[in-house]
This record gives sequence, C-alpha cells and structure tokens, in this order.
Amino acid sequence: MKRVTAREAIRAIPDGSTVIFPGGAVDLAELFPAFGDEVERFRDLTVVSGLSFGDYRFLRKGLGTHFRYLTWQASPRIRELFAAGQVDYVPMRFGEIHRLVCRTGPIRPDVVLVQTSPPRRGTVSLGISVSLNQDFIRNARLVIAELNPHMPWTAGDSRLPVERIDLAVETNAPVGEYRTPKASERDGRIVDRVLDLVPDRAFVQLGVGSIPDRVIAPLAGKKGVNLFSGMLSSGLRAFVESARHTPKIVTGELAGDAAFYEFCGSTRIVRMATSRVTHDVARLAALPRFVSINSTIEIDLQGQANGEIVGGLQISGVGGSLDYMEAAALSRGGLSIIALPSTTDDGKRSKIVKRLPADAVVTTPRYAIDTVVTEYGVARLKGKGLRARAEALMAIAHPDFRAGLGAGP
Repeated sequence: MKRVTAREAIRAIPDGSTVIFPGGAVDLAELFPAFGDEVERFRDLTVVSGLSFGDYRFLRKGLGTHFRYLTWQASPRIRELFAAGQVDYVPMRFGEIHRLVCRTGPIRPDVVLVQTSPPRRGTVSLGISVSLNQDFIRNARLVIAELNPHMPWTAGDSRLPVERIDLAVETNAPVGEYRTPKASERDGRIVDRVLDLVPDRAFVQLGVGSIPDRVIAPLAGKKGVNLFSGMLSSGLRAFVESARHTPKIVTGELAGDAAFYEFCGSTRIVRMATSRVTHDVARLAALPRFVSINSTIEIDLQGQANGEIVGGLQISGVGGSLDYMEAAALSRGGLSIIALPSTTDDGKRSKIVKRLPADAVVTTPRYAIDTVVTEYGVARLKGKGLRARAEALMAIAHPDFRAGLGAGP
C-alpha cells in the first residue's frame, strides 16, 4: 500500500478503464473532488456505481466528454441527467451483480475506489459498505482506498489486508450519512399493518424508504426476530437496544449518522457480509419464516409492480427485491410484503392503478408478489385469479380512486 495524494491517485487511473465508484452512504471526501479536478485528462473512461445517498458530485464535470456513467440503481438525485440522456442504466438483480461486474463478466472492473478505516495490524475495515466491495476488490487491477479514521471497525466480513490496496489517500472528513425520509401519519398505519404480519422468530429483510426504515425498531416487540438484509438503517440501534433476546443480524450495508456508525462498530451483534451471503436465494430460503419487506412505485390490478420508472424516467432500479421475494416464497413459513401508500404524496394519483403506464416497466412480475399493504388494508395475492386479485387490490386502494379502477385489469 502506497500513500499518495488524491490527485496522484486519480492520475494513476489509466484512460480507457472501467472504474467502480462506491455507493450507499460512502462519500469519498478527497477522491471525488480530485476526480473533478483531473477529469479532463481522460478521453474514454467508464464510471460505474450503484445507488448513492450522496450528491453525485463526481458527475458535475466532464460527463459525456471525458467519461460516461453507468448505474444499476438510479437515484432521484440524477433524474435530470437521465432526462437529458447523459447517463445509462443497466438492469441487474442485486444478487447477480458480483457475477456481472467481474473480470470475466460483461462489465470488467479495472479500478475500484473504496473508503476504509486506517490500518491496524496489517488490515483495514470496509466499515459500513461490504456487500459488493470485497468482490470488486478481488477482480480489480488497481485498488484505491480513502483511509478515514471515522470509518467503524465493523464485525463480520469487513476486513481487508493492506496488501490488497495499491494506493491510499488520507481523509479526516465525516463518513457519509443517510437521513431517513420524513414519515407521515399514513406511513405509521402501514407500519402497524406490516408488523401484524411478521411472525415471532422470523428472519426479516427490509428495503430502504420511510416505511421499511420505520419497521425495524418496533420489530423488537416480536419474540426472537432476527434481521438478514442487504442494508439496514438507523432504526437498527433501537431494535438491538430494545430486543429482549440476542438477535442474529446480518447485513451488507449500513446507512445512518455518525452515532449509528459508532454503535455498529462497537458491537459484535451486527455482522457485515457480502452480497454472496445477503442475497443468496438458497441460503435465505433455508431460513425459517423468512419475511421480506419492500416497497414499490405503483402496482396494477394484475399484481405486477413498477419500482423503477416515474413519468418515463429511471429513478430507481431492480435492487434485491426479487432475490428476497424468491427466497421468502421458498422459506418454510416465509412471506414477502410490498408496502406502499395508496396515493402519491400530493394525493393526486393512486399508486394502485388499473394497468401500468406504457412508459413504465415491470420490475416485479405478478406471479412473484405475495402480499400488498397500504394504509387501507392487506391484499394477499398468491393463489388468486386475476379477478380476485383486482378485487383485493381495489379494496386497499384510496377510496377516492376505487370507482375509477373499474371491475378488473
């Protein structure tokens, strides 16, 4: 591991490379600004990353001229860039990314940028972001790490030998944060309905968003609940501190504030794992009472959901929901839940629609969806015909829109 300045690290990236930038809550305080300062030296660079909770500042300069950007998990923050056709989206289930972004895959990572702790006894910690990084590092020719003393030393598969790092840049900036979206009164009603469906001694997976984020803490009121999820947010701390048992907790990503990260680094209960573990359908299906809790943008009366497109624009991605739904369907006593409010925030449009718009996509096929929850009730779709599905979904739609949904798909 050679310590260099941020500019020296960026200058070491060969033009024509495919470079993997970190996602989630990781924000490269030194390397991202240096990339902007040095971007004009590139002519044919490809930058690839997933969802970021940061501000995507690496896209502010040189995009489309000095480099192109691909993502497998879009964000509303770059909606304008999608509208302008400046960025491209690659549909991928999260559980297969490590097979597609690898030395022998269609996307071959030449360089990977990560943020870690400073070294201790020959190793560093990947801290809050492990899920894909171990595989990316294993496949890249050049590994550049930003060493951050605020990155927690998390338990599990977060350790990395310093020999795997080629260039290291130091920073003392705070680790990137994720703020749970503001919840509404109706979100609380949805959370209550979801909690009623979760059995005792379940293994629970939660997506990201105002509703899944708020399910975590009250799960402590259930008997023997464990968490096995791709990402967990700050409600995890309240869950651990309130649980009357010692839960099993496995996750690939953490998203919260500095106090949350410090907590996760001080406990051995929270175990970090790669996506080969957190999204492995066979492993998850072997867990009894595996319950997946996710959300979506809209669902039609056949029971198929669009979780990616709004007004023809890519604002999200496939993510891991299909991995988890499949696992829940195969688990003994398993259950998959799609939880969403009945209308958009302004109340002008129903999220349960007669049919998906022509410019939408089917993120989740109708045969995969089990249970749908809104503030107005619970619709169980598995095993129901199309007419019964439509009736069940109309019954949990907002009353102002039920008549307009008609008699079926």
